[in-house]
Amino acid sequence: MTSGSGPRAQESSAAARRQTLLVHLCSLFVGFFVAAELLGAKLWTFRLFGLGPSDIGLGDGPGGFVATAGILAFPLTFILTDIINEYFGLRMVRLFTIVAIAVNLLLQPVVQAAIRVPAVSFTEGVSSEQVQEAYSLALGQTWAIVAASLVAFALGQLLDAKVFTWLRHLTGGKMLWLRAQGSTVVSQLVDSFVVIFLAFVILPAAIGTSHMSMRAAAEISTTNYVYKFLIAVGITPVLYGVHALVDRYLGAAEAHALVHAAHARDPE
Repeated sequence: MTSGSGPRAQESSAAARRQTLLVHLCSLFVGFFVAAELLGAKLWTFRLFGLGPSDIGLGDGPGGFVATAGILAFPLTFILTDIINEYFGLRMVRLFTIVAIAVNLLLQPVVQAAIRVPAVSFTEGVSSEQVQEAYSLALGQTWAIVAASLVAFALGQLLDAKVFTWLRHLTGGKMLWLRAQGSTVVSQLVDSFVVIFLAFVILPAAIGTSHMSMRAAAEISTTNYVYKFLIAVGITPVLYGVHALVDRYLGAAEAHALVHAAHARDPE
């Protein structure tokens, strides 16, 4: 009779942990991306340590930075992208990106149907028409914004994964913060400009509707990039914390083997 604690049982247990980790990472990655997309219709304003865009040369107005509510969930995809890349490699990041985009596209008809069905209010002082209007405003996004955000996300994710992998090879697997920050800095530069210019300049102009000026789009894109960059820097300790949790869950030897196998397959 084979011992339950033999090499075969240990390998089976390690494989189960790898599969469980992969499923959880995929679920979180897709979930946070879809949440960011659904939350993106709401805009909010904030100041960084009392500073607004005009204080750092990014605009003329006295107001604060303007961001979508999606930015509250989107930075978590930065962490997950780096963790997925670290342990499972470039190919898995590409696969998860395709899955996240596909899920978002599949949800669009459901969201649009939910917006169009008539609302009923049971809240005193709030009419059904008010509920319907608020629901439509909260979840409704133009096709241009949806298309632009998906294109920008795809380009940003693939670039992030490529730069992360390149920096990992360049540094011999050291300096996690460098490859995480370096990949995010480059990918979010592309993402920030692509989504604004596509959604508010290029696509509206292509169909002959009113569109934002190039200057305004450039200012908003730059502002968006600044706070995405600051968020990416600020969440670096979270990245290290998640990395440590994964190592502890897998075990040091298994984590090292998984990382080595993932990046031995990746192109330089």
